[in-house]
Amino acid sequence: RKKKQIMECVFGLVGNDFAIVVADTSAVHSILVHKSNEDKIMFLDSHKLIAASGEPGDRVQFTEYIQKNVALYQFRNGIPLTTSAAANFTRGELATALRKFKDVFGLTYSSVSIGINTCKIVWKSEIV
Repeated sequence: RKKKQIMECVFGLVGNDFAIVVADTSAVHSILVHKSNEDKIMFLDSHKLIAASGEPGDRVQFTEYIQKNVALYQFRNGIPLTTSAAANFTRGELATALRKFKDVFGLTYSSVSIGINTCKIVWKSEIV
């Protein structure tokens, strides 16, 4: 089976008191550029964000699913998910999606802990 080539870039950098998450803005299929202003970074709440690459439909659906479930948890319980809890939820849902649909994703999950004044990238995943 031939490996699928992904021409997208998502990465993150962490310093002592900052985190930078970067994603390209192109929606490309083969050699055609369909869109050059695609936003691949999604805010989960005021302190957490996720950057994803992959097939546009799958990527948007997955990241919106994660965003809405993190918001639902906060709505039901009155407190937001912790950074590690949100990352573990995302990991579990990604594992389930990969077993069911064999999607190809590249994810970078980042959060900023304001009270503690720390920034971190919780996990990075390149799944092919």
